[in-house]
Amino acid sequence: MKRRGVALIVVLWLMAILTLLLYAFLGEMRVEYSLAGNFGDEKKAEQLAWSAIDLACATVVNDPQPWQELRDAWADDDIAFYEFPVGDGAVTVFRPTFEDDGRMLWGLEDEASKINLNFAPKEVLMRLPGVTEEIADSIIDWRDQDANPGPNGAEDAYYQALDPPYKCKNQPFETVEELLFIRGMKPETLFGKDLNLNGRFETHEADGGNRPDPALYMLVTVHSVDRNQSLDGQPRVNLNTGTPPQLQGAGLNQAEVQNVMAYRLTSGVFPSVAHLLGNAERGIPPILNKERYKQVVDRLSVLDGETVPGMVNVNTAPKQVLMTLPGITEDLAVKIISHRTSGSADLSNVGWLADVVEPQVLQRFASLVTVRSLQFRINAVGRVGTPYGGTSAPTHGSERPGAFKRMVAVFDKLAQPQPRIVYWKDMTRFGMPYDPSEGPEQRR
Repeated sequence: MKRRGVALIVVLWLMAILTLLLYAFLGEMRVEYSLAGNFGDEKKAEQLAWSAIDLACATVVNDPQPWQELRDAWADDDIAFYEFPVGDGAVTVFRPTFEDDGRMLWGLEDEASKINLNFAPKEVLMRLPGVTEEIADSIIDWRDQDANPGPNGAEDAYYQALDPPYKCKNQPFETVEELLFIRGMKPETLFGKDLNLNGRFETHEADGGNRPDPALYMLVTVHSVDRNQSLDGQPRVNLNTGTPPQLQGAGLNQAEVQNVMAYRLTSGVFPSVAHLLGNAERGIPPILNKERYKQVVDRLSVLDGETVPGMVNVNTAPKQVLMTLPGITEDLAVKIISHRTSGSADLSNVGWLADVVEPQVLQRFASLVTVRSLQFRINAVGRVGTPYGGTSAPTHGSERPGAFKRMVAVFDKLAQPQPRIVYWKDMTRFGMPYDPSEGPEQRR
């Protein structure tokens, strides 16, 4: 009897141990299953983010309009770009704007709405927020190919003395983040208070409740290049070197061509096409009136070459970028924006500026602007979960985003041999840039 009792106790202990082992095994399996599910959702979210990028690329490739403005669908279309349902997830493309009403927009950023670090002159760099003379000179020293520092700049001697040391690049910037290597540049100057880089300020990012202006990161690029062609694809005629037949082919009549040739003999060169409007302050009579200027400006240039880098699109540039251009005050920037947002404004070429800006002011920045954008920044989000989609608001209790992937890419329509993505980066570590439960018309 005693032996049977001992055997029973041993069997019970074995069953208890086996039961515990089984529960432990089931627990491990549950963890493994959860991890596998999370990994699967993360990979699915990554593919959804790439789908968002593909959607954005297709939008600009198929855009037949030869000029770009903020009334275009690529710039803000919540039907196409906000929480668009794909399978059991959703894709989004958002555009950081720092709009005064705190609203996020759903679309692409055009890189021509920014200042190009590789080509902006010191005068323009100095008008960017947070850029001191030391930073401006150092930017120029970093991108040029000589070893001679500017008055407040830096070359190898400065950077080699740092810990750790490194060399001055003396080559063009490849990314905006490269600015962190520049003498005098600090992360807070580059990125500002927008910690998650979504173009709107949440409560924890605000400074005493005030909404700061966009930081340098949002206003500069290394990817803007325009064609030196008219909107119908014809090479522009150089106003300073074109022959009379070429100038007539660009739309000037015989009398206007004679006046152009006389100006070239007496005054040298035209600094910009806008100098055809004359300058009353200097007693220079106009060769063209405003209407004629608007008719021919798109076919003329003062630059050679097939492409022109670093041009700013005046149809899309925000106030902070417009104010960096020579001669543009805050009041004039507001006036330009007001004109281009009016429903009847024809923004098909830079000639519209003559209706808003006095000739002597326009001539200061005319050679730096365009109305065309050929490179676009895509801020993409792919997430797994119940898609809200379109303009429909989420219902109460709807699923909040689980696994998500956030990416940024730059698509270049001018890239050779064919348009392609020239830059991309995983931005998931900055967090979800919006809350799907707020709907497409979300506000702060």
